[in-house]
Parts: sequence; C-alpha cells; structure tokens
Amino acid sequence: MMAICLASLAALAGPALAEPGPPVETARAQAVDPEEPQPDAPDDRAAAAADCDAGDAEACTRLGYMHHEGDGVPREDALATPLFARACGMGDMTGCAMAGYAYSRGNGVALSHERAASYYAFACHGGEATSCSNLGLAYIGGEGVQKDPERAFELFRQACDMGDNAGCANLGASYSLGKGVTSDQRRAARLFRRTCKAGDEHACYNLGVLHRDGLGMPRDYKQALALFEQSCRADDKSACGNLALMVNDGRGTRRDRRRALELFDKACAMGEPESCFSLGRAYQTGNGIERDLARAVDLLERTLELDPDTESAAEARKALDAARGTDSGAPVEVVVPKSRKSAE
Repeated sequence: MMAICLASLAALAGPALAEPGPPVETARAQAVDPEEPQPDAPDDRAAAAADCDAGDAEACTRLGYMHHEGDGVPREDALATPLFARACGMGDMTGCAMAGYAYSRGNGVALSHERAASYYAFACHGGEATSCSNLGLAYIGGEGVQKDPERAFELFRQACDMGDNAGCANLGASYSLGKGVTSDQRRAARLFRRTCKAGDEHACYNLGVLHRDGLGMPRDYKQALALFEQSCRADDKSACGNLALMVNDGRGTRRDRRRALELFDKACAMGEPESCFSLGRAYQTGNGIERDLARAVDLLERTLELDPDTESAAEARKALDAARGTDSGAPVEVVVPKSRKSAE
C-alpha cells in the first residue's frame, strides 16, 4: 500500500509531500483588470515588452508567463526564465518564485537546485507563500541546501499561515510522517481535511491514506477508496496506485483485477514506479492479462529507471532477469506489494 507523501517525497504507502509548483495565481491574472477590454495577444505582448523595458517588474513577469505558457506567442522557456529573473531583480516576488521553479526544473536554463533554493528563499522572505513551501521541500530533500526537516517544518507552517494550500498539505504530511516535528496524526488529519476541501487533491489523497490505515481516525476503507478515486481523477499518481491496490485486493469495494490493472497502467504512465512493477509482473505471469514478456521487460526496466531504490526494486531486478532469460514458462503468482512506505 502506498503511503502519505510530502509533495515531492511522494511514495506509495502513506501521506506524502506534494510536488514543488509555481504560484497559483499568475502575474498576468493578477495584473489584468477583468472589467477592462483586453487587447489581442500580439498587442498585449508588445505592451508588456515595452513596460518591461521601461522598468515595470510585473510586466516582465507577465511577459515571462506568456512565453512559459505559450499565450499568444511561441512557448519558449529560454525566453521566459530570463524575464522571470529580470523581474525578480526589480523586486517582483512572483518573478522570483517562477525563476526558482524554472531552475528546479531546468526550464530554459541548466537545472540548478542551488539557484532554485536561492530564488525561493528570496521570494519567501518577500512574502511569496508558494516559495516558502517549495523551499521547505528543498530542505526535506537536501536539494540545493543541507537537509533540515525542522527548517522545512517551519517553512511549511509559514506558507500555511500565509494561506498556501500546498504549504498546509505539506505541514500535514510533516505531522503525519514525524518529519521535523513529533508525529501527530490527528493534527495531520485536520490539515488534510481542510486543504482537501479547499481543492488540493494531493491533500485528499493523504487524507485517504489516514482513513485507510486508521491513523488519527477510525479505519474506513470506503472513505479511503472515495478519496483515492477523487484524487486519481485529478491525475494524482499516488492516489491511482493506491486505488489500484485496493481494487485489486477488494478493500472497500469488490475485487476487480481488470480495473486494477487499468489503474496500475494509469499510475505507471504518470511515473509511479510500484505500479509499473505490479503491471510488469502481471504481463510476465499472465495474471489477469495476456502474457507478454517484451512488455513485462519494458515495465520492469521503467520501474528501476523511475526509482532504483523503490521498495520493490530487488524483486523487480529478479523478475527482470527471469523475463530476459526465458520466452516461455508457466505463470507464477503475481507479487503485489502489501505495504509501500513513504520516502525517508
């Protein structure tokens, strides 16, 4: 079973941290008056470029978003990221946040966790809440900074206090996982519930984990299943993987091997390694699906490419050796991990 994830520590088993992300509201949305008629995109770009050149920091960020999103202009991060950095240099915190996000992803620049953390720290100090949460994730993973769960916890709390949903979800995951703070499942549940209601699907996933495992609340498979369904529809890969396991095992619903395999396929396509392993073993053994060793090899290789240290890595390597060394043979029992724990 998959666990709770702190946005970027997502692993199948329990609460997990969310992925680092850009600010929720774009600079363009913040700067545009909905009551005013809007110019055509080319004129809008020209106006933003002129204002940016004249020293308007928000205009530089707005122009950066146009290139980042392909809004009326070709999508080109090589143009967007320098504009975000320029805006940041002129004091626009949204520009700083977007520059940090770009460096953390290598969008239009060489990937640099150190520069990403630096931009996030500057933006967080300037009151940009998402950057506080993203910086907290950097301290959890030791990306560009020394690992420091206690500092991460404080940053998540700061982001949450400023109204950032991802910050609140990550604060809840910190409480659930006991990262930087004493574990408190009830407090985690309150944070997940509040943030889930606010529309954070990863928080809904984490709340489902607590219901499934009876952490801070009575165990409730049906509620867990409903929350995983909801988050999976929003393309949360951990939710889809957990949902597949519950459907496969018949917990909270009738057992349905065919649907479980479809869900493993969806989660694997989004990059969830344990789901790739489960699907690969199904193709290797012919359990619920037509046996296909070539497909099994592809999936088992993808499992290890996604995470060579995943909980099922040792089994994946053994299965891969067997699949590569035979073209036939009687199906063996498929192995579906019963407990997938979150990353440390």
